[in-house]
Amino acid sequence: MSVSYESVLIYFRKMNDFVQSLKGIPERWWLMPIAEGKWSPGEIIAHLIEWDRFLLDERLNRLRPGKTVPPASVEADELNARAARWAREEASREEVLAAFHHTRTRLLKRLESVPGTDRDAPFFIGNRSLTLTDYLKGLADHDEHHRKQIEAFLHTRDGSRNGPASE
Repeated sequence: MSVSYESVLIYFRKMNDFVQSLKGIPERWWLMPIAEGKWSPGEIIAHLIEWDRFLLDERLNRLRPGKTVPPASVEADELNARAARWAREEASREEVLAAFHHTRTRLLKRLESVPGTDRDAPFFIGNRSLTLTDYLKGLADHDEHHRKQIEAFLHTRDGSRNGPASE
């Protein structure tokens, strides 16, 4: 099934709203792992921030129709570990949520400015041909995977999303 560029942008906006709704979860859940060996909601959101920054700073300027994108200049495991450590040891929940909002808003503004002709023109990552819409759909699927993880975790905590504002 084909997905439109605009529908991906709508999803990115809704994800921003979901992340901001995490202001209402009890503080003790923010850094609680969602399952054994998994990240906490805070670490997951920091991870999403880093990938939005990577897209803004590294990828978007290189995604040119007909061109091959060079390999990423960052190691995924290193980026993920740095993000998780920042959320766990350095930033408050409010700082993480504000950073997500800021970065996602910047990303949306940048994506809204992409000319229509560039949205569905193919480029290459390695041997794989993609369009910007395809690439962004993959990122939206990644966001959705993490949103579902957080929702499931919150559901197991109190059976609903309507728990106390903070503890």
